[in-house]
Amino acid sequence: MRRPFRRPGLRRGARIAAVFGTAVLGSLTAVSEVEAQRFEGRVRGQRDLAPVATALVKLVDEDGDDVAITIADATGVYRLDAEEPGLFRLVAERIGFQPFESPLLEARDRSGVYPIDIEMTPVPIEIEGLTVLSENEADRSVQQIIGLSPKSLRFRPVTYEQILNHLDRAHSLVDVVRWEFAPQVLIRETSDGPCFEWRSQHCLPVYLNSMRLDQFFMPDVPLDMVHRLHIITPSDGSVIYPGGALLLFTESWLR
Repeated sequence: MRRPFRRPGLRRGARIAAVFGTAVLGSLTAVSEVEAQRFEGRVRGQRDLAPVATALVKLVDEDGDDVAITIADATGVYRLDAEEPGLFRLVAERIGFQPFESPLLEARDRSGVYPIDIEMTPVPIEIEGLTVLSENEADRSVQQIIGLSPKSLRFRPVTYEQILNHLDRAHSLVDVVRWEFAPQVLIRETSDGPCFEWRSQHCLPVYLNSMRLDQFFMPDVPLDMVHRLHIITPSDGSVIYPGGALLLFTESWLR
């Protein structure tokens, strides 16, 4: 089940680096080693061009459906792959910056690499008067997404207030899972990244806003952007996640 893409909440407070300002990307250099079309570059602050680490960057199609999601690394580098040619937008979010949305970008080559830097406009973070979803509102939104009432799940969700407490302790996503879901969920370090292991059976897949994340992203998930965290177990009977899953949602996604 895909969550509808909400364009009204995104503002064009940033721009694609000038050298690639054209919306038609078919003429950019193609690299034969890449089987999918790859969009890559750096996310930078518009004023000082400093890297915007752990920005969420998504590739969406012309209908607003998510194609791929990633997290920029400590140097602001991101990479996103699309299996087929088409029209796409790049979307980026980070606390302290205006949300970014590119114009439609036409990718024509099945094995092309499209280098695009994203520049985001910083904005003050207003603490006073900050409004967040109520728990009932979040429950309703989550139920629409996963098809199950959060109250029916084996584990209670990690709420926004709890996440803030973890942030005060400089905890990461891995720490949150370790503190909130042990001993049923154990954390095993692998060469691919942390494995959130359900009862020593298998690694739970992790989804951020309904898009699956690779294991090596886990330590870098920007916890300050996560509004809700749910664990679905195999016994919860989910049709969408029958083998269980760890689900992360940002507030903008739940609205």
